[in-house]
Amino acid sequence: MTERTTRDVILDAARPLFAERGFNGTTIRDVAEAAGVSPALVMKLTGSKAELFQAAAPDSPGLAEATRHDEPVGYRMVRAVVERRDSDDYDFWAMAPFLVREAADPAVVRARTNERVVARIAALIGDESAGLVRSQMVVTLLLGLAGSLRTFELLPPDEMPGEALIETYGRLVQSVVDDPGL
Repeated sequence: MTERTTRDVILDAARPLFAERGFNGTTIRDVAEAAGVSPALVMKLTGSKAELFQAAAPDSPGLAEATRHDEPVGYRMVRAVVERRDSDDYDFWAMAPFLVREAADPAVVRARTNERVVARIAALIGDESAGLVRSQMVVTLLLGLAGSLRTFELLPPDEMPGEALIETYGRLVQSVVDDPGL
C-alpha cells in the first residue's frame, strides 16, 4: 500500500468543501484548514483555486467500483450511484454539472470532463462506435439519476428502496448499453 502524499490529503479535504459550498464558496484557506496545512502549501502543491478545483474533481468514480460483478455493467453503474447516495458519499455524477459550471473556464473543463468520462464509459461498455453515442447516453442517464437523487432528493429510499431503484433504472441503463442501433 502506498503512503498518501500531502497533495492527496489536500485534494481529499477539498472535495467535500467544493461539493458542499461550490467553487465560489470555498477558499484556499478553508481547504488548508481542513487539510491541516498552510494556504501557501495548498497553492504550492495544487496551483490556483481553479486548478485545485479541477484536480479535486475525480475523473469519474463509480464506473467500475460497484461491488457486485455478477450483474450487467448498466446495473453496476446504477448500483454505485445509489449506494453512494445511501451512504452520503461524494458522487462525481451529482457534482459534475457544478464542477463544470463553477470552473474558472467552464468550456475547457467541460471539454476535458466529457472527453475523460465518455472515454471511460466507452471502455467499460465496449462502445467503439463513431461519436460514442451509447456512451454519451449512459453518461446522460447517470448524470440525471445522480442529480435527481442528490440535488432534488427524488425517489428517497422510503419511497423506492435502493434495490428496486437499481433494478428499474439499471434496466434502463442496460438497455442503452445493449442497443446495437445506437
